[in-house]
Amino acid sequence: MRSITKRGEPQALTAWKREMQVVPQNLQYGNLPSDVKDEVKRALLQEQGWLCAYTLRRLRDGASCHIEHVMPQGLAPDLDLDYSNLAACFPPDGGDVSHGYGAPVKAGQAVRLNIDFVSPHGPACEVRFQFDTKGSVQGAQGDLAAQRTVDLLKLDDRSLGELRRSAIEAHGLGLVRRTNRVARKLKSAAEARRFAAEVLMTDHGGRLEPFCVALAQVALAYAEKEEARSQRLR
Repeated sequence: MRSITKRGEPQALTAWKREMQVVPQNLQYGNLPSDVKDEVKRALLQEQGWLCAYTLRRLRDGASCHIEHVMPQGLAPDLDLDYSNLAACFPPDGGDVSHGYGAPVKAGQAVRLNIDFVSPHGPACEVRFQFDTKGSVQGAQGDLAAQRTVDLLKLDDRSLGELRRSAIEAHGLGLVRRTNRVARKLKSAAEARRFAAEVLMTDHGGRLEPFCVALAQVALAYAEKEEARSQRLR
């Protein structure tokens, strides 16, 4: 996860809520018109740098994600239309559990923020998860809520881990396997430190690099290891 700074509620959602005040019984998420949902998705994507709030996979557009309620609708009906409780998540169909991880496997399960679940809207939530060069993730040491979040969302699913590992290798932060040999295509310590800072920044289009938090963590660990190795060789 990466900490998401929520911006103002989209105007279309605010206007629709105002219209529904005359028929408050219809003031439910399930009654949101498709055009309003589309505007909400666009706003969420911009906030999130076009990444899934839970997995940090790339979200190309509104058609590649669904709107997730961080606190489940059935357990927190008062947050049904609360923009601060919404996030854009992979996959497009929120009920598609075939990938084996992310928002669909969480579904409507009860969560208690900072007790057994870490919200992507929480401050500095990224430091509560630890990634390694193999693409694996676990909760930071002693952080039970983070570990339970990893378990609930299946963030250490093998296929998702493979996507992270491939990204790590592609950026020169691990071993790149080619046919029957292992080739090194690695950054220097200085390059890794610079990369760790830059990868957490959005590009000119407001997009973040997929798995940016994992990449930054691995880059810093790699830089520290390279610096220690250089010291030993002196």
